[in-house]
Amino acid sequence: MIDSNIRRSLIAIIIILMAATVGQVHAAPTAAPSQQQIAPTYRIFATREGLVGHRTANGHIIQPRDRFVALPSWSVLSPKGSSKYAVRLTYNGRTVIAPVWDVGPWNTKDDYWNPNRRYSDLPVGRPMAHAAYFDDYNGGRDESGRRVREPNGIDIADGTFWDDLGMTSSDYVLVTFLWLGEDPGPGNAVPVTPTAAPQAPPEPPVEWEADSIGVDNGAAGYSANGPHWDAATCGVGGSHNYTLSTSNPAKSTSGATWTPQLPGAGFYEVKAYIPKCGPTATNSARYQIHHDGATTEVVVDQQANNGTWVSLGTYHFDGATNDQPRVDLNDITNDNDRAVRFDAIAWYPRSDTTPPNGTITSIIRKDTGYQINWGGSDDMSGIASYDIQVRQLPKGGWTDWKMGVTETEAWFGPDEGKHFGFRVRARDWAGNVEAWPEDADMVTGP
Repeated sequence: MIDSNIRRSLIAIIIILMAATVGQVHAAPTAAPSQQQIAPTYRIFATREGLVGHRTANGHIIQPRDRFVALPSWSVLSPKGSSKYAVRLTYNGRTVIAPVWDVGPWNTKDDYWNPNRRYSDLPVGRPMAHAAYFDDYNGGRDESGRRVREPNGIDIADGTFWDDLGMTSSDYVLVTFLWLGEDPGPGNAVPVTPTAAPQAPPEPPVEWEADSIGVDNGAAGYSANGPHWDAATCGVGGSHNYTLSTSNPAKSTSGATWTPQLPGAGFYEVKAYIPKCGPTATNSARYQIHHDGATTEVVVDQQANNGTWVSLGTYHFDGATNDQPRVDLNDITNDNDRAVRFDAIAWYPRSDTTPPNGTITSIIRKDTGYQINWGGSDDMSGIASYDIQVRQLPKGGWTDWKMGVTETEAWFGPDEGKHFGFRVRARDWAGNVEAWPEDADMVTGP
């Protein structure tokens, strides 16, 4: 029999050895961390987040070479711009600390670092997506029923992924969960101090055209509505606002209106300035120009036209109080989660001195005569009316047939077996009248 003193000594030695063994494993603490507890570290498969221009779960707009991580639980999401929750990432001899600004990948309720985690049948430190991918846990699907195609338990923003850790593809990294205890420090890894992403040189001041009437975002005449707005430091006046696009009208939340104080009725060319900086812009911003009781929609590719004044067309504005000139723009586009940029709109006085162009467009045999169709175009004020003349071929003189008409078709006949030529001239709303063409626009014929 073993002496009782020896037995007690053996038990004490076993307890000490067990405690030492547990201390070598980075297990999450079971209670609130004290100042002496070390934050746990787990080996997690990591992927690059990307998604530049998208909005994170805390409202941050993702920038090129950004620096943050996403974890699959809302419970550790830092407020926008803060590091309330942060992790230390270590990879191939480099280590850096990054805040948690997004939720994902795959799941939103998988607090796998928590001893009382949601998926209690999985070991602490193993993401549910990892178990689903390798062990067909939950039928190989995430909490939303999607087939898990990567075993990732963390997403890393581009600047942290590429620049700080030197990663080139998805791989396992060591993740230390700093809110659970003291930072163990870099160890043998080289600590990396994140640097700000390189900034583009400031945009030169944007010039207004002389005599233009402008309304900048935030100035008098500008009115915005909706909750989802961000600002960027470029554009007219040095800044502009933007919101994210949606192709679903039911999800539209934000829009704005520009209302100028025009000096009087007349023709004005309307232009929108598209700033250069900020997240990737929409290719289908829908500007609505209200003029003389009508509304014209013009779709602009803001990404392709950034840094320029884009013409929205020339219109007549009568200045009536019940028909106030304005331009509207909202977040409804043909794409999703791209920036819709709201900056300055300008009205430029224009004089219409160019006559329109009119022509016969078709002659169609109908009954005992012909269906005559005509039309035209004008560069500014629009066509107000047409004059049409006819002459018998081959040598008859020109005779007025339709004068000052607004319609664009009429029946001519009976022809009695004869052939005729037709010509058109148009006049615009500014009073410019096209010269008669020397020859017929179109003739009847066998």
